[in-house]
Amino acid sequence: MSICRQNFASAAEKHLSEQINVELTAQYHYNSAAAYFDRDDVALPGFKKFFKKSSEEEGEHAQMLIDYVNKRGGVCEFSAIEAPPKWTGPLMAMEAALAMEMKVNASLLSLHKTAEDNDDAQMCDFLASNYLGEQIDGQKEIADLITNLKRVGGDNLGLFLFDQQLGSRA
Repeated sequence: MSICRQNFASAAEKHLSEQINVELTAQYHYNSAAAYFDRDDVALPGFKKFFKKSSEEEGEHAQMLIDYVNKRGGVCEFSAIEAPPKWTGPLMAMEAALAMEMKVNASLLSLHKTAEDNDDAQMCDFLASNYLGEQIDGQKEIADLITNLKRVGGDNLGLFLFDQQLGSRA
């Protein structure tokens, strides 16, 4: 056992490892979406840029959690990552991204509850400071993108302009 471990419950350590897996799964899915939008038969560079940036952010989130577990004297346990869906277009990808962000948020809230239940104020502060607010902002951003994507429709000039605007935002 680590000599720096203090007030770090096994349940919290286990739940953090699960959260790392959730973050790495999101990273993998978003990287897969970026690759889809970069294909020559899809050719939507704004979507590629959006999902590539999202993938990088999720990887950073996972690394922050890994560093946190180590700082607290814990051990990270990695598990298999589920395969991404077969991408069929921009709306499907954005709806899948929103579902993924909601899953990540639900998992973070559950993790925060585990920290509360174990009187781990440090972990509560870490989660609130680094994750919880950002999750809500991300969900709102994607929901707005879905609403606007539905307005412009499928494969037309609207989608082309939407993609350009998305690329300039990301």
